[in-house]
Amino acid sequence: MLSPISEDKLTWDCFFGLKQAESLGPALSAALNLPPDTFKEAELILWGFQIGESSYAPWGPLARVLAELECYNDGKPEGQKTEPDAIILSSTSITVIECKRTSSLGHCSRFGKRECPEVNLEQRKRLYCQYWARGLSELITFPKPLPGAGAAHCDRFYQLMRNEMVGLRLAHLLGLRLHLVTVKGKNSAGFAQMEEDVRSFNGSISLGPKFSILCWNDLRFAKGKDLLAAYVSELPRIA
Repeated sequence: MLSPISEDKLTWDCFFGLKQAESLGPALSAALNLPPDTFKEAELILWGFQIGESSYAPWGPLARVLAELECYNDGKPEGQKTEPDAIILSSTSITVIECKRTSSLGHCSRFGKRECPEVNLEQRKRLYCQYWARGLSELITFPKPLPGAGAAHCDRFYQLMRNEMVGLRLAHLLGLRLHLVTVKGKNSAGFAQMEEDVRSFNGSISLGPKFSILCWNDLRFAKGKDLLAAYVSELPRIA
């Protein structure tokens, strides 16, 4: 968060800055071309914490959904869960946002380490994949990987399909309409690849909303002016 090139700092400055400027809802509705009241009185959740002007607290609904979706019930530690990056909550909708600065969309760590429960039967640490076991096949059209697979759609689209599953469960739990978003600078390395991946994943969705693709400036200048100007002017200068 202290680094001027941090992805987390960019996420914080954008969304907290918009909240401080009372422009979080208007910026999102303008950027996504949705009715202005879609994000009326929008609340901000970053990395699982509900953010106020001078306070924060773990957001219970996300913790509940993650405990249900990503629990093997085998006594092994699950690790810290800090995603989705940003969630915008209103009385009618919930928006789940994947934030990128220079990095690409994340892949499945188990598949990358050759520990995929569906593919690497000899090296796997658990007997099943939590996502395929909890309804992934009902949401998408691509197939579950088979033993010996050299590549897998659920590895390539890991972050997108995870946010889709988390978002749908949150929307069902809270009785809200779901919006899904990825955001990355259009002039940054890998934007074209991310755009291709998001569109390919959208083409495989059989149930639920598709992802919108935004640039950071789509939010900052969503109303035709710099919505973060006042917030930026208060930031300390970095030599």
